Amino acid sequence: MKKTHNIVAVVGKYTDGTGQEKNRYMTIGAAFTRDDGTMSLKIESIPVGPGWNGWANLYLPRDNNQPGQQAAPQQRPAAQPAAQPAAGAGDFQDDDIPF
Repeated sequence: MKKTHNIVAVVGKYTDGTGQEKNRYMTIGAAFTRDDGTMSLKIESIPVGPGWNGWANLYLPRDNNQPGQQAAPQQRPAAQPAAQPAAGAGDFQDDDIPF
């Protein structure tokens, strides 16, 4: 399966800096297309409140590498270890708490 669309809902309104009223959007999931052409939806969240009317829209994902658009933030490579705390600063290796 390949992600082909974002599932987006209008969840309210806001006024921008120029005084224009605009829709407030929330990405609530993604749509995937299988090799046989059928689609599947993965819903991550459901909007609540009076700002949502029950409709969701499918939009093609934006290409963040196009000129004029801000690139997505870089993530640390998985092979790079996280920073270790200084010795003695909360060293709880004998602690039984699982979180």
